[in-house]
Amino acid sequence: MKHFRSPLPFIRVLLAGSALALLAPSAYAVKEIWSAKLSEKPTWHQITGLGTLLVGSKGAVRSYDPDTGELLWTRDDLDKTSQFNVREVPGTPFMLGNHTRGIGGSKMVLLGVDYLTGETLWKTEELMGQYLATYPIPSHNLAIFALNSWEGSKDEKGLILRAHDVETGELKWMTKFGNSNSVALHMADDAGKFSNRLDLSGYHDPVVDGDIAFLGFRGVDALDLTTGQILWTQEFKPGAKDWKRTYAPIRVEGDRVYGAGGGSVFVFNRADGSIRWKSDRISAYAGLFSARDNAIVSQVEPINGKVFIRFGGNFSNGQTVMLREPLGVAAFDAATGDELYKSDKPKEGITNLMVLPEHNMVLYADAKHLFGLDISGEGVTEKFEVPIEFKRKMGGGDIAKIGLGALGGLKGLAKGAMAQNKGRLDVPVAITRRDEHIVVMGKQHLMGFDPVERDIAWSTYYAAPGNLMGDSLLFAVTAVAATAGNAQAASAPSYSSSQYSSGVGNIHSALDRYNSAAGKRKSATRSAGNYAYVLTNVEEGRKKGVGLMGISLDTGEADKQILLQDKQPEYIVDHTTGRLFYFDKGRQIVAYGL
Repeated sequence: MKHFRSPLPFIRVLLAGSALALLAPSAYAVKEIWSAKLSEKPTWHQITGLGTLLVGSKGAVRSYDPDTGELLWTRDDLDKTSQFNVREVPGTPFMLGNHTRGIGGSKMVLLGVDYLTGETLWKTEELMGQYLATYPIPSHNLAIFALNSWEGSKDEKGLILRAHDVETGELKWMTKFGNSNSVALHMADDAGKFSNRLDLSGYHDPVVDGDIAFLGFRGVDALDLTTGQILWTQEFKPGAKDWKRTYAPIRVEGDRVYGAGGGSVFVFNRADGSIRWKSDRISAYAGLFSARDNAIVSQVEPINGKVFIRFGGNFSNGQTVMLREPLGVAAFDAATGDELYKSDKPKEGITNLMVLPEHNMVLYADAKHLFGLDISGEGVTEKFEVPIEFKRKMGGGDIAKIGLGALGGLKGLAKGAMAQNKGRLDVPVAITRRDEHIVVMGKQHLMGFDPVERDIAWSTYYAAPGNLMGDSLLFAVTAVAATAGNAQAASAPSYSSSQYSSGVGNIHSALDRYNSAAGKRKSATRSAGNYAYVLTNVEEGRKKGVGLMGISLDTGEADKQILLQDKQPEYIVDHTTGRLFYFDKGRQIVAYGL
């Protein structure tokens, strides 16, 4: 199964499309800039903060110049990797990785690499154990590696956290987090390609607040970043263990820490972890014997003295996707835990909660409606409920071509396409922000909405034929959208937040090189970041076939297109400089200027 990958969670959500797109007449074909042959089929790819293109394969990691396609360097010691264990350190030209060998990868070396040159900055001695995760913490100039260690004393065996200096590799501290089986592991993202590795990719990254990192592996753990000491632990069931990232990312606001698991919301004192309050369990009765099924609380957002939660949605195990019910939204008084609002209106899917603090508003959508909540007062009231409509719709002839009969409209198309699999409904999967309006995104549609005027500014819909409605496309959309929905980077401090990038100021040896590359990238920035790219049928003269349409997130117009002749293209978009990198059946990279 192919995975489509897109590195920016909010704007680069990948949408499955159709063979019957309604193309804007002004769409123009973008031009190929360069191509480069690949010696191995890629297993992952990403664009670094400085714009270089990293491509991972079974045998190596390679770096390409985004302007020319020149191969900058190859590291064949970084083999059998995934995006989860090759991590860029934000605000630096450094990346963290590991090299494993032996039976089951039981021997490993941790290392830091300058990703502009490919040179090794440092590496550890060979360690015995199982690699689990890498977490860059630029605010403290730290690289934290998690592994199941099999060597040393009793205190050195088990799930170990090792903190190394990002620049020198010096071991700053080492902490035993728990026994080897103390945290449930998930299949690695690349499982099945060349190994059956288990790791921590099913959990969100640590949330950093001051000198403390809050970890969500078994509930909430408060880790002192200066000493490695675990200050306090509150264990609770974090989520559905068979699915990845099914619990809400930890939130920190003032002296409170917010977490969720087992269908409940927990609020802890930041200082000592004592429980301030815990909500009643949200659940539903299901099955022959009416067994109680806990809701998956997948997002927690504190704002205006209230705590909003989203429960249910689409979840992935790295290979397939499941719609998990019950679905809904609730709000509590942040100080007391009293329930202020609860809605089980969402049907057939639910997006992320979009907080608009300047408008005292929280938005979310289900299959048919966009909901707006007023959060300005002591309570929570429903401000509006707007039907999701599409101004640019297909005609009866188009509908007949894809065999859906005279169903018509979104409802009919959804019923026809979803007859075999409810989990593939074309419901909105994410809400993103575009300046003064928001964009509701689905696999096949986009809708721009003005939350103040409560007006649909623009909308477009692309019907998907059956041969493009496979699980792989659904996975591409929901996996990325789930990350977008849960991340809400602007709402919560994390290692990648801009407020925590200042800590890299003590890295001197590479700053000149970094600043030079960053300046070049900044000067190349254009308006390409205002687009989403939809897989659909395109025409270039007499040529027709599956390709990509560029949809402006400001106007909803489709005014860029690329004919690829590939029903399941693998590609990545750099919206900062307006480049699209297409991996042509794993044989070559083709770069297009957008």
